[in-house]
Amino acid sequence: MGMTDSIHNAEKTEASTLVDSAEDKYLGVGEKRELFNLLGRAHTMEIIHVFVHDPGPWRFNELREVLDVSQNTLSARLSELLEANLLTRQSYDEIPPRVEYRATEKLTDLRPMFQHLSEWAEQYNH
Repeated sequence: MGMTDSIHNAEKTEASTLVDSAEDKYLGVGEKRELFNLLGRAHTMEIIHVFVHDPGPWRFNELREVLDVSQNTLSARLSELLEANLLTRQSYDEIPPRVEYRATEKLTDLRPMFQHLSEWAEQYNH
């Protein structure tokens, strides 16, 4: 093997290492896609915004009062946020039944992102 072959093999190995590390970097793309799809659904960001600023507890009707969201949509989004572990749901055995939603740490950790997004929107008058 000549010097040229040795250089080409070294370049191939380096390129292969870069590709492997790039693939490692994007592990979990499916999970990220699911999260971004959830965040892009109608009213999800509004609901998250409420919980970022006040983690709760919130009752369903309280959320309906502060959000302009239909009952069915709010119910669906809350279920999706529960499934994504962004909210918890506590039901109480009372009459009438009482259900409360709270933000999880996973959701409250989004606070800096919302703050930066709000600052960006104000800067560009959105």
